[in-house]
Amino acid sequence: MAILALLLKLALAPAAVVFLTLTINTIRGVIAHRVKHRAFRSVRGPARTSLAAGNLQELYGPDGLPFYESLSSYGGVAKVHGLFGDVFLSITDPRALAHLLVQDANNFPAADVSGPLHMHRYLTGPGLLATNGAVHRRQRKLLNPVFSPGQIKRLAPLMRDISRQLRDLLVEDVTRSTQESASSGEIDLANWFGRVGLEMISQAGFGHTFHSLEGNGDDYVSAVKDVIPSLTALGPLIPPFVLSGAVSLPPRLLHIAGRSVSRVLPPLRRFMRIVDLMYEKMHTICEERKASASLKGAHANSEQGNIIEFLLQASGESHISNDVLVAHSTELVLAGTETTSTALCRILHMLALYPPAQVRLRNEIAQALAASASQNGNLEYEPLMSLPYLDAVCKETLRLFAPAPYRHRRSIKESVIPFTDGTSLHVPANTEILVNIHCLNTDEALWGPDARKWVPERWMKSLPQGVTKIPGVWGNMLSFGGGPKSCIGFGFSLLEMKTVLVTILPVFRFSLPVQEEIEWRFGPTMTPSVKGEKSLHPRMPLRVEVL
Repeated sequence: MAILALLLKLALAPAAVVFLTLTINTIRGVIAHRVKHRAFRSVRGPARTSLAAGNLQELYGPDGLPFYESLSSYGGVAKVHGLFGDVFLSITDPRALAHLLVQDANNFPAADVSGPLHMHRYLTGPGLLATNGAVHRRQRKLLNPVFSPGQIKRLAPLMRDISRQLRDLLVEDVTRSTQESASSGEIDLANWFGRVGLEMISQAGFGHTFHSLEGNGDDYVSAVKDVIPSLTALGPLIPPFVLSGAVSLPPRLLHIAGRSVSRVLPPLRRFMRIVDLMYEKMHTICEERKASASLKGAHANSEQGNIIEFLLQASGESHISNDVLVAHSTELVLAGTETTSTALCRILHMLALYPPAQVRLRNEIAQALAASASQNGNLEYEPLMSLPYLDAVCKETLRLFAPAPYRHRRSIKESVIPFTDGTSLHVPANTEILVNIHCLNTDEALWGPDARKWVPERWMKSLPQGVTKIPGVWGNMLSFGGGPKSCIGFGFSLLEMKTVLVTILPVFRFSLPVQEEIEWRFGPTMTPSVKGEKSLHPRMPLRVEVL
């Protein structure tokens, strides 16, 4: 009997620990909610539409853009309702954002749905996106030379070659479409731009090709395409994931728990399969690159090599771990492929909507190419990056349609945030803050009455004085973020966008599809889709004519 009683106690012990943990977390949550409600009682915001979910369905749904824009009516800060009575802040005030993104960034680290970036760490490993504080600073110091202007400039010929490959394949695709389809010349550019983005980052980053442009890519190419749709499909599982406390598990334990639960949850099983496949493939690539770099001897020519070789040289005697190398590489693929391809899609969509702008840009490119005839028709890095209307089109599109329309921060300790009007707000510890990038980039008080209109010409004259206060790393906007967690690869992204545009615009005319209507799905990354279609994968058909 004594043995039976002992076994019973041992069996019940884990359940008791779980119950006690959940009880403590619930009590702490109730207290924290009350503290935040008192602190934010004077902050205006929309009424909650659900007792359980607050405003989260409007905030994170695929049609969430109008709700985001409505938050502007409350001024530079708005109160938003979260799960089961929690509240958090949406901020667009430039001075407040400068405080939390730059001046007091250590107290407002980046967060995701898990709070301390556990989900990012599970997806990519311990890289830049998944770390904060001292670890992030060390990693960024190591990576900064990789994305220096000089290093980016050295990638220009490679990007030009890949863009020309895209151009030639597009000609074949348009010709085939014209011969075979009633909707002649309608091409899904989201598919093509995703493929060219992956090819550029893989060749520049790892000296590896996935043959994604030729359509012969392996399972890794499919996995990269499926990451965002699979994450979107997990949306309904997020509230129970947060409330259960599983959100706080370290990545390895999260993986074990996920394996158990995924047996009855197909979306989770699909997501975990994608993560595993991407890790295994990137691990193999990194091992191959490390072996290749070792054979070169001291990485003597890594300046002309790929990003992995550069990192191996920069790490020196510290010998960067394989997990960190895989994490950096995976982040480069996901961040570089998704956001840049989305931005290219949006630029071409706007040029199709505004044909005079497309003609003007094509003429500017043609003149620049004619002037570079002595260089075998190659538009070198400096002339490319300084084309005024091309730069204006890119800036205006990224301002009005930031590929990532929001970001999260979470306070570690209580703080006081200052605002432009001279007021301030006390913010308790563990307060989530939504950095409302879209509303800041389109704020009429900063940009003028045409702030929500696509006007590239605004960048060819003096900007309003107020936008100089925006703490962005590029272009007086937050599309690439600001502060220590800003996008480290924005120079790579801009070069890719401009190289693709100057390569394809002289050859093709782009116009809207005849029957289908393009609409943009709101989320952590904006993605194009066709109205009425339920697929979560990006799709943007445009009519493409060879000139």
